[in-house]
Amino acid sequence: MKTNLGLLEYCKAQLGRPYWYGTFGQVSTQQLYEYNKSRLPGYYTAKDFLKQLGVKVHDCIGLVKGYFWCQHPEDTAPKYKSNGFPDVSADAQFTRSTRKGNTMSTLPEVPGVLVFMKGHVGVYEGDGWVIEARGHAYGVVRTRLSKRPWKRWAYIDELEYVEQKPEGEKPETITGTGCHYK
Repeated sequence: MKTNLGLLEYCKAQLGRPYWYGTFGQVSTQQLYEYNKSRLPGYYTAKDFLKQLGVKVHDCIGLVKGYFWCQHPEDTAPKYKSNGFPDVSADAQFTRSTRKGNTMSTLPEVPGVLVFMKGHVGVYEGDGWVIEARGHAYGVVRTRLSKRPWKRWAYIDELEYVEQKPEGEKPETITGTGCHYK
């Protein structure tokens, strides 16, 4: 079962890696670049793409998809639409989530909750921090929640939300609509 803490582990492992629009954890290759440049020419205009070959790449929602579609953070062969997670945009992910808020003032202090602005998503780490695939000029970065214009939040229905407990202590399950919180 995929968990919120696993999502954070995956996102942390991607910090510093490049942002390529339309990707979800694949290894960047010349072929992937040519394919994406042909279907998304407006986004593939920077001169440094070919200097970024050989590493995992993501776009914002691709960071979330990469977690679901890869077996572990360094997996280089994501399985498209695996683990019950669909191929959706950031905005569509917010729409399909069954447990969400339309204002940041109600953001729960729960790691792995997604935060949204129009056309963009990040993963809330907790304690005021977000991990996001911010754009080609930035890559996958850690940012302060308060320094970016996040508007709303949502749980991922396909995740099991677990709370970190001290070693040896077993978490208890609290079931919510569309997700579980332990």
